Amino acid sequence: MISSHVGRLSDDILLMIFKLVREEDQAALDDYLEKENAIIGRRWDDWGPGELDGLDELDALLQATRVCEHWHSLVSQTPSMWTVLEISFREGAAALEHARTFLQRSGSCLIQITILWDNPAWIVPVYENLVERSGGVLPPQSREEIMAGVHLGSVIQELHAHVHRWHEFTLRTTSIAHTYQALSLMSRPSVHPACGLEKLHLQFIHNSRHATHFIGEPSLFPGSAPPIRDLLLFGITWAWPSSSMLSSNLTNLRIHYDTHMNEYNSRAGPEAEMLSQLLGALINLRTLALEVNLQSFDTHTIKLPRLHSLAIKSRTIDCWGTEFLHNVQMPDLRILTLCVTAEQLDDSIEYFLDELVNLTDSEDPLELDELHLFNFAQYVDAGFLHRLYTQMSKVKTLTLGPGEDYNNLVLATALLPTSSRLQDLPLPGLQTLVVFDVPKQLIRCIVLERQSLAGPLEELYCSYPEGNETDDWQLQVKKFYRIGHLKSTHYTDPTA
Repeated sequence: MISSHVGRLSDDILLMIFKLVREEDQAALDDYLEKENAIIGRRWDDWGPGELDGLDELDALLQATRVCEHWHSLVSQTPSMWTVLEISFREGAAALEHARTFLQRSGSCLIQITILWDNPAWIVPVYENLVERSGGVLPPQSREEIMAGVHLGSVIQELHAHVHRWHEFTLRTTSIAHTYQALSLMSRPSVHPACGLEKLHLQFIHNSRHATHFIGEPSLFPGSAPPIRDLLLFGITWAWPSSSMLSSNLTNLRIHYDTHMNEYNSRAGPEAEMLSQLLGALINLRTLALEVNLQSFDTHTIKLPRLHSLAIKSRTIDCWGTEFLHNVQMPDLRILTLCVTAEQLDDSIEYFLDELVNLTDSEDPLELDELHLFNFAQYVDAGFLHRLYTQMSKVKTLTLGPGEDYNNLVLATALLPTSSRLQDLPLPGLQTLVVFDVPKQLIRCIVLERQSLAGPLEELYCSYPEGNETDDWQLQVKKFYRIGHLKSTHYTDPTA
């Protein structure tokens, strides 16, 4: 009789298998969630029904610990396997034990933390007039929200004792009470500085209120200068992280905050000054996104020598954006994204665009590779914009984004030359055009004119107003594609 013996896999091979399986599970999950991505990004605990129910099946580590005692011991005693912690409010009181187990098993490793404490039931509608009067009586917190706040406080305190091991920290909330509670706990003095923290994302979402910073309140991580490279403040004022707290390591910054929603006794008024102080310390900043509404930005010169990409979204862009462009030096800026969200149809951005024109025609001109304009259709005339386009000789990509009920006829018309002279060709280096809500006849004219003036497009992405479909235009585009003037053409349904 021939005997056979199957030897047990070595611990090193088992660990390799565990890590590969976990990475594949996480990659598949990230790929799925990326397809479902919303405005600020979905995660595994968003509000879809049943999304949390399958978490245990997706966690390869938990599965491995349940196979046998040997596997449990091996996985539990390997700190490098326990570096990613994700906690949801749906865990309730068990969230604290989850955090403690994770901290114990991760040993001294740097850790990545995601806390998702967002529930649509906790959102209290607040109208701006009530906030301004500060006399509106808001509904009391529900028992569920109060208990969730207790659990969140316990988890934050447990994790804050290990703040020196934080490598990435993401907190997403919908309750204003939970937000303030978490921010206050992270503003307490700690024996250990946050010396390893490189990514900090604080998101207060789906709520008309915003987390202001009250007079006399300490800033986050007092006494620390964490090496943060990626900072996101969504619905949370930039006064929470002090300018002295941030080092020159910061390369990516996004802020979404409406100063008009400040609460009574908050540090209302000097927002622009605090923002300029914050930006003035970020000499290595590469990307900056400001979704803010300020009244002014009258400050001293700010130098952002390495800023490569700037995005501004504001309904008061003409009030403060003009001064921002004038006072901030950005010699390395190559990508500019602008979105107007004005409330009144007669609001003007004339001064803002005039400053942009001056920057492109100065002794040290602004030289962009990409320009993206959203909601500009109702604010500009073709002649003024044509001057701007003509001066932007190095722009390769232009986006004329949608603007609610208005099409981009004026913005697209400015792409046509005013004469047959080559030097009058707007955006002479343009290779990619993305345009929404423009009749096909005008797009066809733009393509033909650029072809005749030796400035053919390579890529064209279009979305057309309803009622402008013609077979003739489709044939014309196919012809351009075949002769190589357009490398690709893409069409989208504007009603989708």
